[in-house]
Parts: sequence; structure tokens; C-alpha cells
Amino acid sequence: MLDFDSIQNALQKLGATADAAESHGTLCGLLLDNSGMDLWLRHSLDALPEKGNVLAAEELQVLKQLFEQSREQLNIDDCSFELLLPDDADDLAVRLLGLASWCQGFLYSIGVIGKDRLESLDKQSQECLSDLLEIGKLDHRAAASEEAEQQYSELVEHVRMSVLMLNETMNLLMPTPSIQ
Repeated sequence: MLDFDSIQNALQKLGATADAAESHGTLCGLLLDNSGMDLWLRHSLDALPEKGNVLAAEELQVLKQLFEQSREQLNIDDCSFELLLPDDADDLAVRLLGLASWCQGFLYSIGVIGKDRLESLDKQSQECLSDLLEIGKLDHRAAASEEAEQQYSELVEHVRMSVLMLNETMNLLMPTPSIQ
């Protein structure tokens, strides 16, 4: 997975409306509907760079790598999917804010996908979305402690597994495991 800072830098240089965590959450939600990179960029940047903009081409290439890696991780059956979040060396408050932003971006993209898709979800999928909504409201001012670190890790894993489950439920192009 590309690192958070390189994605954050690319987004800032392209005039992003969201940070790297929120943008990745948006991307992952849009991938549940097999949306393309153009739609993701339209929801992540103030304006798309003009064609032929050499300065933007390098940054767009970084975002394309993230798009491809995320799509691959979501659709491979080895559970290697990772959330793009601030590094573990960052303060807990920064990481909590990043996790909340990731969930907000994901839920935003679920709204973009449309209400019709949500109404057809099973109860477990709806509970996952409800959990993501609550995690998106996290108070990032929690005091750092060993217990808080453990809870953060558990929340990240819960979000990760929820997204994988939602992808399996909603993504019609996701390969079905073969029975042998």
C-alpha cells in the first residue's frame, strides 16, 4: 500500500477537497459499485487538472496506483485490504481523526452510489454501515494509553472487515470463491 503522506501530498498538489484518509474511504465505497477513477477524482478534487498538465501528471499517477491497489485488495480473496490511515507513529488523536475521516468518506460514497442499493442490503450489511457511521463520529481527543491504542486497533480491524463484507455483498463483479 502506498503511504499516507505520499497520497496526502499528491491530493494537496491537485487541490483536493478531502485528506488522504477521507479520499481513500470515498474511493473504497465507490469501488463497491465498480466506479471508475474519474468519478472518484470528481468527488475528491475541486477540479480535474487539464489534460496535458505535466505537473499534475505525476500526482495523478500516484492516485492511479492507489486506485488500482485498492481495487485489487478489495477483490482478492486473501483479506489483504488495508485502510489508508495516518502512520502508527502519529499521535493517537491524529489516527482517530483519520479513521473517522475514512469512515465519513466511505459513507459519502455509499450515498453517491444511491439509496436503491442500500435498501436491498441485508441486516448484517446495514449494521456494518451503522457501525461505520458511529466510528465516523469518533472523538479524536481521547487520551493516549495502552488501552486506547488497543481499542483503536480493534476499530480499524472492524472497519476493514466491515468493508470487505460489504464489498462481498454489494460488488456484483467480485469473483465468487470456487468450490473444490
